[in-house]
Amino acid sequence: MGQGDGGFTLVEMLVALSLFAAIAAMGVGLLRSSIDTQDAVQGRLKAMGSVNRLRALMANDLAQALPRATRGPSGETVPAFVGSENGFALVHGGAGSLETGSRPDVERVAYAFSGGEWRRAVQPMLDGVAPGDGDRLIGEVTGVALRYRDDQGQWGGSWISDPGDRLPRAVEVRLTRQGRAPLVMIFLTAPAPPPSTVPVKDGAP
Repeated sequence: MGQGDGGFTLVEMLVALSLFAAIAAMGVGLLRSSIDTQDAVQGRLKAMGSVNRLRALMANDLAQALPRATRGPSGETVPAFVGSENGFALVHGGAGSLETGSRPDVERVAYAFSGGEWRRAVQPMLDGVAPGDGDRLIGEVTGVALRYRDDQGQWGGSWISDPGDRLPRAVEVRLTRQGRAPLVMIFLTAPAPPPSTVPVKDGAP
């Protein structure tokens, strides 16, 4: 070719290809970073959704707690609310309004730490049966600590509603999870019913 012909030398071609390869590598890296960020955001949103559902479910159960004792499989009396540092069980109302079909408005539920999971079990019948294994609410749990608050504002690591089917005023749940900050939740129980009063007629002693 003559000196006036427009063309690229071998060196220029190699330089252009090297620049193109560098730009392509940068583009792939940015795309990979964008995908990783999107996956991390989706995982975070999913985890937040699970925690929000957990909070809503436990808040609903405890807000409708009832001072009603039940019967166990052998006919023994089971207190209305039993709590330890690893779980608790209670009777609550409003169950029939959550699903269609014939279903009792009152049910007994149990929350417990089992196999690295925080689980919720529902008794198929209120009296005469024990809760099953239940459903997983949140996984990768390494430890659980629960506390219960009484009418005097004192916290304790256990609760039993005898005598008088007493309910705790609040329940604190602390879940320790792998690689994450502890999840601490405090729930109020149903307010205690006012003491019954008998009207006194005029002139009564």
